[in-house]
Amino acid sequence: MHQIFWLIRYDLRQLRRERGFVLLLALALLLALWGLFQGAGFQADAARATQAAATRQADARLAAQDLARRYFAAPDAAEFAGMKWWRSPVDIRGYAFYEHVGFALKPALPGAALAVGQADVLPSVVRVKAETLEAARNAYDIEHPARLAVGRFDLMFFLVYLWPLLLLALGASVLTQERESRRLPALRLQGLSPRRLLLAQTLARTLLATLLLGGGVAAAALLGAALPPDAAGALALAQWAGLLLLWSLFWGAVSALICSVCQSRMTAAFAGFGAWVGLTILLPALLVAGVNTAVPLPSRELYVEAMRDAGDQLQAQRSQMLMRFYDEHPQWRPTKTGLDKISSSVARIPRMLELERLLAPVEQGFDAARAGREALFARWLWLSPASLASEGFARLAGNDAARHRLFEQELQAHHTVLRQFFHERIQQAALRDEQSACAQTCLAGYGFSAFDAVPSFVPSAGLERTQHLSAWPLPAWAGLLLAAALLTLRERRLNARQELETTAPKV
Repeated sequence: MHQIFWLIRYDLRQLRRERGFVLLLALALLLALWGLFQGAGFQADAARATQAAATRQADARLAAQDLARRYFAAPDAAEFAGMKWWRSPVDIRGYAFYEHVGFALKPALPGAALAVGQADVLPSVVRVKAETLEAARNAYDIEHPARLAVGRFDLMFFLVYLWPLLLLALGASVLTQERESRRLPALRLQGLSPRRLLLAQTLARTLLATLLLGGGVAAAALLGAALPPDAAGALALAQWAGLLLLWSLFWGAVSALICSVCQSRMTAAFAGFGAWVGLTILLPALLVAGVNTAVPLPSRELYVEAMRDAGDQLQAQRSQMLMRFYDEHPQWRPTKTGLDKISSSVARIPRMLELERLLAPVEQGFDAARAGREALFARWLWLSPASLASEGFARLAGNDAARHRLFEQELQAHHTVLRQFFHERIQQAALRDEQSACAQTCLAGYGFSAFDAVPSFVPSAGLERTQHLSAWPLPAWAGLLLAAALLTLRERRLNARQELETTAPKV
């Protein structure tokens, strides 16, 4: 054991003296800090957008309350002479369909700056309207397609794609340098086997590089306020450091397997680059292609055609649709107004409910296909360590697709409550107005002033927690690769012994 510690100390001292290693590690640290800076900047922009949406929502409600107070106190005032109901928050129809300002805000997690993930595509601020959630369901942040294809340069991008190259370059000389200099026989005489040498140098170099990178990023994140200086920020940083360690150990194991096979540093460098291409580019692409082939999405043209057919059917059968609706809700059936005379503002939400009913089979097909893809991808995620690491870093930051699906579910539930709130009041107001129509908007008709009762989106506790991803495949892959490296060295040793016995002269 003393020899192992001496060997590690000597190896690290030699690395410190090599200018290339120091420059490479310094460059890696600078790139990591730049990625952290980019992620923190993106998160700051998202926080400002979230705050602006919350402020706009609160200001709009206060303005509506003030206008309602002045209007219902003096509806004949000159300032209200030309006011139209569809541009007025004091009318329940105008407020529900035009003037209501409501947002669903996805809360940011403490480690959001550590990975942009899919946050540049999936929005954290969604405008919620009472009539339909179609615009919110298909909302996405506008971004240049070329930039989306390449991906943002954030800390996760650096760790998944560039950090492995440094670890492979760092480990390319493990054991291969001793083979080139023919020092292995001398080391064996001192009791150091190639297997011990491989494990000691690989682990020492990998852990040292990971410690320097993790320490530098952690210090910059705390000093630069990229993460909150509290227990939640410290926990997010600790989880990120743990995942970084597992990811580094995996690539250390890849480097060990390469060095157990290759005879020279040049060969190990080329083999390392090939392994990097295969593991970080080809394997994730094959996994995505396999999932997309196994679970194809329905044709988008089918959805467009179904929407057109449903719209035409509603247009032709408007009276039948209203008859079915009022049969299901007899308490709202008008007593004086014929179904063909009901205003479009009163029939607007019933029409949308019927449209959603007609489109439900098509939408369920799309949702089932999407859910099937996500389930299949999660099932086989362990086959692609790079995909697993990307998903893990994104989940720690809260910018992953799974958390956004939870946000969409809560958004859907909130929209259902919001639409039902306005739906009930519009139908009740229509009945009151039918009994005693007002010359202008009044509380006995379509007038509305209960702005504080309008439902607001409140995220659940589950949405504010980190959705952890099991990272057990990374250490499992690392163990398998290390075992393969040790078995390779043992096989080479046995082959060398047999060759020596075969060529040795017989006495």
